[in-house]
Amino acid sequence: MKVENAELEAFVATAELLSFQRAADKLHLTQPGLSRRIQKLEQTMGVELFHRTTRSVSLTGVGRHFLPMARQQIANLSEMLDSIKEVADKRFGKIRVASIPTVVHQLFPALLLEYSASHPNIGVQIFDGNHDFVARQVQTGVAEFGIGMDPGADGDLSFEPLVTERYVLAVPVSHPLASRSEVSLQDLQSTRLIIGGRDSGNRLLLEVLLGSSAMSLRWFYEVEHVSCVMALVEAGVGCAIVPALSLAQRHGTNIRAVGIAGREITRTVGVMRHRSLTLSPLAGEFLDRLVGRFRGS
Repeated sequence: MKVENAELEAFVATAELLSFQRAADKLHLTQPGLSRRIQKLEQTMGVELFHRTTRSVSLTGVGRHFLPMARQQIANLSEMLDSIKEVADKRFGKIRVASIPTVVHQLFPALLLEYSASHPNIGVQIFDGNHDFVARQVQTGVAEFGIGMDPGADGDLSFEPLVTERYVLAVPVSHPLASRSEVSLQDLQSTRLIIGGRDSGNRLLLEVLLGSSAMSLRWFYEVEHVSCVMALVEAGVGCAIVPALSLAQRHGTNIRAVGIAGREITRTVGVMRHRSLTLSPLAGEFLDRLVGRFRGS
């Protein structure tokens, strides 16, 4: 049994006004048009809802019983439409993004505070992990977009570069190398170095970029995430070759960035998106704000 909302509205208006003409005027219908809607409702339900005479209209017993249910159904639909409108108006909802931890740590806290100030009812679910993890979240549609490195020749993913950052040596301020403006890889032969685990995107990229030079360096300590690497450096445990963004906002810490001489070691960070999926308005605005922070605007 299929009942149209327009039929329910015609029934409720007529039941409240007890006049076909006044109900038709309220709904901006002709009287015959209103009558057709009520007749269709009665035929669908197989009952009479009104007693009709040439002079008056009144509810039948079934009509009186049905009236509060019809009102509730109309209210439920109105509430549902208002809820959808809130999402469309960016007042309520949730977005899902993926990102490498370095960007989450450095850019997301201030961004989330700014975003929640203008959209207090919007939730943000962040999937943070290494580059391969971020690419998988975007490729499978779990995240609407991701921040990471270029996924290469992947037919499903597009990549928009945002920033190319250099790698630097993060050293404790008390370390002998902290007074240097730059160091060579040879200078690091006897240095206690910290590196990310084998699943770390930085670890893989460093080994590729450094090539045979990486083989001659000794990694004394190994942890999975760059935030843990930085915590060990700050504690004075050792030094680490890390992206400059890892130090960008660590004001007042026990860490100094020293340049690496001889060759430029860089990585390009950007936006990954699925080619066949369209960003929701909520995610689109969040991404615009994030891109603005990358570009300093």
